[in-house]
Amino acid sequence: MMLSKKAIENSKKTQDEKVLRHQTSVGENVLRTASASSSGLGDGAEEVLSYIHSLPPAYNFEPAFVREYRKNPFEHDDVTQIMKQDITIPCEPLALAARIYRPVTEQTKLHPALIYFHGGGFVLGSIESYDKLLAQLCFQSNVVIISVAYRLAPETVFPGAVEDVQQATDWIAKNAKSLQLDATRLAIGGDSAGANLATVYCLSNKNRTDFKANFQLLIYPSIAGNETTPSRKEFSENLLLTKELLKWFHQHYISKEQENDPRFNVLNAEDYRFLPPTFVITAGFDPLRDEGQMYVNKLIESSVTVKHACYSDMFHGFINYGVLQQAKDAVAECALALKIAMNIK
Repeated sequence: MMLSKKAIENSKKTQDEKVLRHQTSVGENVLRTASASSSGLGDGAEEVLSYIHSLPPAYNFEPAFVREYRKNPFEHDDVTQIMKQDITIPCEPLALAARIYRPVTEQTKLHPALIYFHGGGFVLGSIESYDKLLAQLCFQSNVVIISVAYRLAPETVFPGAVEDVQQATDWIAKNAKSLQLDATRLAIGGDSAGANLATVYCLSNKNRTDFKANFQLLIYPSIAGNETTPSRKEFSENLLLTKELLKWFHQHYISKEQENDPRFNVLNAEDYRFLPPTFVITAGFDPLRDEGQMYVNKLIESSVTVKHACYSDMFHGFINYGVLQQAKDAVAECALALKIAMNIK
């Protein structure tokens, strides 16, 4: 049953108030610098990780097999108070599928939007596997979300995904009005590999005058390429993202000769100035934790507005598991960050 617009607005207001109260009461596990909680993984994490570890490792199979059969039984709750539209974005050499999530609001005005690129190590992930997560983010933020299915490795290797993101984002910006979007309020974001692609787009286009993203949303970004960091050493096994899985992803995606390219290893970029305001989420028990903090430091040093939230008792990938209270909190915090960036009251 569809709710009235007033009921939807009241629901969102209640959600915002609950998040603010929750952040006040459990702030000890959401830090502004990256570190692991001294009390270990948070509630619910063991159940999710036990399920993941009950499955054969993805790197024992071909990527196409894993994409088809590996499912998430702990997804976020479904949302019916939004509209979904599947579209095709014309790109070269192939058109890309995309899904638009729209809030149920007045459709005559232009809406702010987030262009989102999913995670999965450049090898896994899809529009469908992120559907409920992004539906929640759309509903809670009142921002249009556009989920783009860039081409995956090994069928398409580096820099194919980078080129897809460039073309898809440019097409959305150019066609913003016909999509009922406000071209001055277009953000870009993603998680893990998708966050890599989002910030590579911003770095590659930061000096343009025709279009620039107005905000970055980066969830545990993968930006150190194949370099080693303390957190990659410390959390190399027994979590969702392991050393062997990361190696499997990158071997499918990029060659050794290309691995220092700043479009893969973002820490090799020369200049981080003039990037849009950014919200970065990291997880305490994540191999990619330290590189997220390193990127935050680069932005601060370059006078870029940045907010960082480290969910210190969580693991890489946690935001996809709606059974976790921390995942619900992180989605709500992303929604609030988007509201602020888009000046939504």
